[in-house]
Amino acid sequence: MSDWLFQEEHRIFRRQAERWVLSELRPHADQWEKEEEFPLEVFRRAGELGFLGGGFPEEYGGAGGDFRYHAVLAEALTKSGSGGVGAGIGLHDFVALPAIARYGTHEQKERFLRPGIAGTKIGAYAVTEPDAGSDVLGIKTRAVKQGDHWVINGSKMFITNGVRADFYIVACKTAPEMGHKGISQIIVEKGASGFKVSRKLDKLGWRTSDTAELVFEDMRVPLENLLGEEGRGFYQIMEGFQTERLVMAVSSVASAQECVEMTM
Repeated sequence: MSDWLFQEEHRIFRRQAERWVLSELRPHADQWEKEEEFPLEVFRRAGELGFLGGGFPEEYGGAGGDFRYHAVLAEALTKSGSGGVGAGIGLHDFVALPAIARYGTHEQKERFLRPGIAGTKIGAYAVTEPDAGSDVLGIKTRAVKQGDHWVINGSKMFITNGVRADFYIVACKTAPEMGHKGISQIIVEKGASGFKVSRKLDKLGWRTSDTAELVFEDMRVPLENLLGEEGRGFYQIMEGFQTERLVMAVSSVASAQECVEMTM
């Protein structure tokens, strides 16, 4: 990306991130592709070195920076030699954690954002479904209030980090009759009763990134796991997609540049 967009702290961050990627990730890329996953230790190492916290508040362990830190890390990850490594780290750091940072309560940020920045908890973002794809209005996963819990039924498909995540931000219809105003996001933790990873998907590319189909069968989660406001999930998801698409664009340009450099 054009250097004039960045300040000196971003350039320092870039040099550090690229040094880590080239020394600790790239040498293992081929082996991880064969094994079809990269070690969980990569998340913890990224957190330890401060690479997951650039764009998040200092109050929760971040650096207090802006979106440009995400862009710099996304560019650096294209040098890893594995698109799946970038997809796994990127989904966690550029999609799941920003949703918690934007809409989460203080308690949710302490439970998920802080350990997410440290790399000790991994996040996933569960919107896509077998019959709806990424058409958010077309999702069928349903969440109904029963006492002090949400009861969730449905399924999700092509979920990055789906096999190994510690928490999932799940898009649900909480009031189907209200259309886009009847969608909410609910945080689901690994091990919740009624939740299962039904299968790990065998993909053509990004093989080091675990991608899964998820199933919810009368899964119960506390009402306080609602992320943001009830009925505002569609708007929250659309805002998140903007950031995700910007990062994907940055990664695509950086990947093309990496290909050019490899041929020179």
